[in-house]
Amino acid sequence: MVSGTHDRSDVDWPEGPPADEAADLQRIQHRVAMAMGVMATFDIGPRPEAGPGPVIHAANHRSLADLLLSTATFDAWDWPIRPLVAGAYFEKPGIGPLLRALRCIPVHGTEALELAAEELAKGWSIAIMPEGRVVPEEEWAATGVGRSHPGIGRLALDTGLPVVANGASGTERLWRRGRSMPRVRPWRRDNLVLRSEVVGVVPDDRSRAATDRIMAAVARCVAVSEAVNGKSGT
Repeated sequence: MVSGTHDRSDVDWPEGPPADEAADLQRIQHRVAMAMGVMATFDIGPRPEAGPGPVIHAANHRSLADLLLSTATFDAWDWPIRPLVAGAYFEKPGIGPLLRALRCIPVHGTEALELAAEELAKGWSIAIMPEGRVVPEEEWAATGVGRSHPGIGRLALDTGLPVVANGASGTERLWRRGRSMPRVRPWRRDNLVLRSEVVGVVPDDRSRAATDRIMAAVARCVAVSEAVNGKSGT
């Protein structure tokens, strides 16, 4: 893992990933985003101004449709970002080939942070869902987010890279937890909303404190997205 002292200037971070690889991923992101227009409409906030170089994105996780919304988001932002996804999903029909095409990073247990750090060091921005699983509604209903693992805080502290929080609303209706496929209703598409907040370089000394800071920002973004989506506050 890359080690740091809360200052990205300690490491010679690349400005971005290899240009040809980034362009290939952006083309795929765009195709997937266009195809998703059959299933949903999208209300995506402006691209966060997080500065040059790799960035760590954090987001809530209510549905497998979060991956579809993230693809539309990264396409709208013109930003080749690679999500970390549980390795088991890569073996599932349908979604597995899609994950590989989108260059998602398969993770298994504690290796996730090491893999994330390796891709950040190559210049890729990455996306992590710190809750670590599709969270049932009864666990996120009160605050908008479920309990998170401290790994993203550890990664933010070890790299000294800036963090962007993202909050989504509506994915839980498009692809309900426990179902194998999203619902497709071209005549009545679900509206998916995403809003973001730049957390920046976290100033904390402990991974749990850093994670709590990041997740508080995710929860604020979720609340904004819910309001935009016409839902009552969490």
